[in-house]
Amino acid sequence: MSAMPRSILILGNGPWHGVEFLPDLLAEADYIIAADGGAARALRLGLRPQLVVGDLDSLGPDEREALTRSGLAVMAHPAEKDQTDLELALDRAISLGPERIVLFGVLGARLDQSLVNIFLLEKAARAGVAAQILAGRERIWLVPNRLELAGAEPGELVSLLPLSEEVEGVQTWGLRYPLRGERLTRASSRGISNEVTALPAGVELKGGLLLVIHRR
Repeated sequence: MSAMPRSILILGNGPWHGVEFLPDLLAEADYIIAADGGAARALRLGLRPQLVVGDLDSLGPDEREALTRSGLAVMAHPAEKDQTDLELALDRAISLGPERIVLFGVLGARLDQSLVNIFLLEKAARAGVAAQILAGRERIWLVPNRLELAGAEPGELVSLLPLSEEVEGVQTWGLRYPLRGERLTRASSRGISNEVTALPAGVELKGGLLLVIHRR
């Protein structure tokens, strides 16, 4: 790799809802990492990640053989480990110093895995890297300070969900129900189901960690 990537795409092994958005994600990505079984999904679509990370236990014999034939770089880990394959892939992505990371195919049928994958956005935020999850028509960000909803359109839904116990000084623009320096708490539905009414639209906060979910 001749230069540090600006934008990294991580392909997970969960359901690939929103495949229609993949061409745009691929066009924007400088580097692609597949987390374990995400490699098999990628190869079936003719995609070639620069790196595969994980213990490879989600791959069947035929898929392992296809991975070997592909010649892709593999960062293998033992099956007995303290981190999920996705967290290992995210750690590797963060170590490359990108400006942003997009995680695709990381929310699925298991609630525990979906929740921990959303919580992993905090690891990127703490490292100073903007990260988001794309799942179907929904985009999920963890915002430590400010976010402008690039690509949003009037009528689309936006929900603001505190990840920390409290989020202070929340201010929005371009949304139907404005917040003007308000406090949101995790144990409240106060920020659910807002709506884009004008562009640009976005949110800013003074303290805490805020999940922003934008449904396109």
